Amino acid sequence: MNTMRKKFEFSTKSRVALTFLAIFFSISFVIMAGSKTENISAPQSEKKHAVQTATSWPPSPARKPSPDQLAEQSSREEVIFAKLNTIINNINVLKNELEDKTILLNKAKTEKEKTTILNEIDEINQLIKEQENAFEVIQTGGLDLAKVDDSQDKIFDWQKNLLEILQPIMNELHQYTEDKRKVIQLQNKIAFYQSQIEDSNKALEKMARINKEGLEEAALDRFRKVKKKWNNLLEDSKHQLGVVEMQLDGMIASEIEKEVSIGDHIQQFVLGRGATILMAVLAAVLVFFSMSLVWNAIMWVSTRNRNGELSYFQRLAHLVYRTMMVLFSIATIFYVLDQRNDQVLVGIAVLVLIVAIWALKNSVPRYINELQTILNAGPVREGERILYNGVPMKIDRLNFYTRLTNPAMPELRVRLPLSELNTYVSRPYTDEEPWFPCKEGDFVLLSNGWCLKVKCITPEHVQLTLGNGTMPQIYPVQDFIEACPKNLSEGFIVVSVIGIDYKYQPRCTTDIPGIFREGIRKGLLQENYGHALKDLLVYFNQANSSSLDYKIVAVLDGIAAGNYNDIVRDLQRFAVDVCNQQQWNIPFNQVVVHQADNAHNC
Repeated sequence: MNTMRKKFEFSTKSRVALTFLAIFFSISFVIMAGSKTENISAPQSEKKHAVQTATSWPPSPARKPSPDQLAEQSSREEVIFAKLNTIINNINVLKNELEDKTILLNKAKTEKEKTTILNEIDEINQLIKEQENAFEVIQTGGLDLAKVDDSQDKIFDWQKNLLEILQPIMNELHQYTEDKRKVIQLQNKIAFYQSQIEDSNKALEKMARINKEGLEEAALDRFRKVKKKWNNLLEDSKHQLGVVEMQLDGMIASEIEKEVSIGDHIQQFVLGRGATILMAVLAAVLVFFSMSLVWNAIMWVSTRNRNGELSYFQRLAHLVYRTMMVLFSIATIFYVLDQRNDQVLVGIAVLVLIVAIWALKNSVPRYINELQTILNAGPVREGERILYNGVPMKIDRLNFYTRLTNPAMPELRVRLPLSELNTYVSRPYTDEEPWFPCKEGDFVLLSNGWCLKVKCITPEHVQLTLGNGTMPQIYPVQDFIEACPKNLSEGFIVVSVIGIDYKYQPRCTTDIPGIFREGIRKGLLQENYGHALKDLLVYFNQANSSSLDYKIVAVLDGIAAGNYNDIVRDLQRFAVDVCNQQQWNIPFNQVVVHQADNAHNC
């Protein structure tokens, strides 16, 4: 019953959240569309009124016109009538020509002639159609219904449409370089005319050195014509050169007059396109973060009783909403640019968007994998465990940047992008699984026998020091794990071995172990770590080659971990004290210390 009630409460909250989201989108769309409609409908209505006023014929007699208006109206009507009559005459002429071409087509014998005549007939039909459309446009006062028919027959050409969008950019570049290109053209003309003048002078000089006395009358006449031609070319080149030089001087002077300083250019950009770009960016950012705040509020209401856990439906809604946030932000940029009526920036924005989409097209498979992860259906799942740089980490919350935590170390947090997170494979875990061998402040016993204090733990390294904080050593996490550290701060045991002479053999398994235990226990309790002693065991271990060996096992609480090395030494010290008190001989070279395994293996 409680489960059904929770499901019902969750479904109700989800419906409320989705309803609020739908209302938000509807209001946003209506505001944007309404604003756009007002801005467009006003000029269109004005334009329509102007067209009806200027081109409608005959005009409506709203009020009695003045004599000047009557004269102007009469003159306009005469022009319209004359134009209509001219169009009809042109149509009749074209139809007559069409009949003539049809007769020629019937008389044509070769295929080539027929093809040529058919092409001419098509051209005439097209001209007739244009004249008829022009007659209709004038008659209807500027309304052309042929545009609707043509638009239905047109095939969508994305390349042509893209070029039309980018045309303002090309026009801007063309206008920016127009003066420089004109200057270069004039300079090329000057060089050309100077070359012509030089060639003409050389040709006339050669003609001047020719002896004309040996020429006959016809040849002499031809000689004079050629010389005159070159004289005219020389004079024309000089004239053209002067004209071009004047044009170049005028353009240079005009450029100097129109020259604008860098500061003025910057001011024009800031007040013009700079302000437009700033407005577009700020509007997009405002829309993005406003929608983000709305969604965060919705998610907080939906998941506050579920410890932040998201269902598959909520993840899908989150993904769709994030996509809409990006699309709305992009649409806001184009909306602002359109309102500012800057078609150049619109073209640049379209070009940037196309380039971005084209650059991201090869990343579609990776994005699909990331979407699966966001929906909690990928190789890593929310609430499961992965090994990050050798450290067990819990996937706390799946998002575009996923947060990893370690329950054993709340301060240890990592933020991973989805692209890197997808390289891991997570698995469920049990409550008994350890998350790390130690935590900051613990004492660990490494495989080399060193007892060190953990000072700092990061996802990359572990810093260890002596008990007093000196001699810091940094281990990469992987090397630290491979050193199989034993956490003494969670409790530990110390094992020591001592041997006595064989002459005590009759008592070796009876009262001697108890005597050792009482003496060593009494000594340990007198030390500053004595309160941490939980148990002390002494038992006969083995009959060695030259001694009877006893194993001493001390079980201590983790608070005494910092005294580990002292405890190792004290076990031997107190064992020797017991031997001295009981006057037991210790065979030479039989005192051996063994480092015990921790009760908690790595």
